[in-house]
Amino acid sequence: MKHAKAYLGAVGAIVLAASTFAHAQGTDPTYGRWDDSSSSRPRSWIPMTSYGYLGLSLGESDYDLNCAAGSSCDEKDVGGKLYVGGQFNRIFGVELAYVHLGQADANGGSTKVQLANLSLVGNVPIGEQFSVYGKVGGFYGWTDIDTTAPGAATGEENDLGVSYGAGVQFDINRNWAVTGDWDHYRVDYVDRQDDVQLWSVGVRYKF
Repeated sequence: MKHAKAYLGAVGAIVLAASTFAHAQGTDPTYGRWDDSSSSRPRSWIPMTSYGYLGLSLGESDYDLNCAAGSSCDEKDVGGKLYVGGQFNRIFGVELAYVHLGQADANGGSTKVQLANLSLVGNVPIGEQFSVYGKVGGFYGWTDIDTTAPGAATGEENDLGVSYGAGVQFDINRNWAVTGDWDHYRVDYVDRQDDVQLWSVGVRYKF
């Protein structure tokens, strides 16, 4: 609970600062409108999309682990993601991300997860500067369990999985925005499947 309150406080502080900065600097309300001709829309690094962006988010990862009775267990760590995206149209886009979910400690050892994630993103603009979005996709994941506990599984696993999430975005101006995200991943370990979540705040640069 203390972790959640800290990150919710960070989200509020960033949004408040962004709102103040945007009021002082002004915004470009025409950015992101699809009545622009296709040749004048901002570019994207992803083929067949426009209005591209690059983002970085940091926050708290939360592992769902099977902690043995009597052993110490810390299922939370710092996690983050670096991603690029683009829009097919005003509502739908696509996003490619590298995700590092930090390290959880359980059963006398450590558990680590990294992902390469591809998501379809559905965006709903609310006014000129605010939007909410949902996403669903898939990933290729690398998991590693390292423990010396008797009878506990250990080793690496690479496999495909499913991801989904949601987020909010506040546009500071034409090129910069702040975001708040929740991402959920169902990952494979050497002995089972389990869930990992990432709560994060970040910045996004729009081309």
